[in-house]
Amino acid sequence: MAKRGKFLAGALIGGAAAAAAALLLAPKSGKELREDLAKKTDDWLDLASDYTDDFVTKTSEMRSIVKERASDLSDQANDLASTVKGKVTDSMDDIDDITSDTLEDLKRQSSDLSDRFRKAASDAKDVAEDASEDIVIDVKETNEDVKETVSEGAEALVDKTKELNAEKPDFAEVKEELKEEIEKNNPE
Repeated sequence: MAKRGKFLAGALIGGAAAAAAALLLAPKSGKELREDLAKKTDDWLDLASDYTDDFVTKTSEMRSIVKERASDLSDQANDLASTVKGKVTDSMDDIDDITSDTLEDLKRQSSDLSDRFRKAASDAKDVAEDASEDIVIDVKETNEDVKETVSEGAEALVDKTKELNAEKPDFAEVKEELKEEIEKNNPE
């Protein structure tokens, strides 16, 4: 727009200078020259007035277009701001819902884990009690078996002792047999 205005101003000034030079250099009388200059001046003033009117009209049109575009941009900016605000609000609501749901899930899972640990501890206690009862029973049975085995071994030892006492070997004979065996095995 600024370039166009400068061009118009330059064209008017140039045209006026050219017309003045043409009139001044033309071979006319002073009165005719003044009339021609007045006529040309009126023509140029009319032309300048027309250009000024066009310029004012165009400027007014441009102002209304700029206002309209600025209003449209403002409306678009407001719409965008409300859309963004709505989306942010929706996102915050979604985050609140997700956070609440997650918190509830964590509480429920924590409660479930606590229940599982209590049940596992109770089961472990029951297993330990059953195992200790089984161990006590096994120890008693083993104790009775040991007593029986010791009793049988003692009886067998008593019987063997009686048998050995009844036989009373001759140690001199056993000594001679051992000596002979040693000599057979060690020929030196």
